[in-house]
Amino acid sequence: MLVTATDFKSSVAQQWSALPDSLVRRSVRCEWSEANRRGSSARNFLEGPDISADGTLFCVDIPAGRILSVSSQGQWHVVCEYDGWPNGLKVQHHGQLLVADHKNGLVEVNPDTGTVSIVLGHRLSQQFLGVNDLHIDAERTVWFTDQGQTGLHDPTGRLYRWTSNGQLTCVLAGLPSPNGVRVSADGRELYVAITRDNSVWRAPLMASGEPSKVGRFASFYGPVGPDGIHIDSRKRLWVCLPGADTVWVLTPQGEVSRRIRFPEGAFPSNLAIDQHEQRVFVTCSGANAIFTMAFD
Repeated sequence: MLVTATDFKSSVAQQWSALPDSLVRRSVRCEWSEANRRGSSARNFLEGPDISADGTLFCVDIPAGRILSVSSQGQWHVVCEYDGWPNGLKVQHHGQLLVADHKNGLVEVNPDTGTVSIVLGHRLSQQFLGVNDLHIDAERTVWFTDQGQTGLHDPTGRLYRWTSNGQLTCVLAGLPSPNGVRVSADGRELYVAITRDNSVWRAPLMASGEPSKVGRFASFYGPVGPDGIHIDSRKRLWVCLPGADTVWVLTPQGEVSRRIRFPEGAFPSNLAIDQHEQRVFVTCSGANAIFTMAFD
């Protein structure tokens, strides 16, 4: 289905906490902004939010190579700054942060010391195109997208599965810009945001973990396609659509149940939902802030 404005619940997100001036960088040019922001001076770009058991929100600042933490009171702290382009982030079961880094592959960060370690930098001695986002399922298997600069003109993006015993498998190839990724709680369905196709793809997962019968679950509109996605306990799919300054919520049948609107230019890139499903937090790179809304 094509997701457009129709009869559904609509709400407006509120700014929760903005990046403090002390952490806003002066206009600088870097290789990441040259390739991903049309050469503009990208001072900051917030992405990859996730929430730890104690309520701390972690996120990344891509061009600055920074991992940031935000307390439940909205206080910001730099966990570390390193030579990388961190994008997706997840808090692991033991409290360490696993980061999808466009430059380095999969990186682990100790949130207490800021120590950074590359844990997966290549496959069979071949570098990744540019790792983008990741998901850790109930079996502690890591699913991550390798987006690089792929698109409809060059559909060579990939999706990988990295099991807890160290087995790395390319489970999908030929993807035009794979981005956000999620596996349902029961392990039976895979969803991947395909940014340059302006859609989310869905695939049933076999008992082996292999996808089959990949199809287009939902299509969107606008200049920038879907980015971060999330599945809640009701099996609804939350989709960040930065080009439309919107987050869409879709039922398991692909019907729109809710639209959350953001200020023009906020550019909602990714989202996290707290442990008790009371609040939703969205990184907005255009606004240099984190927005929030009630979960319902």
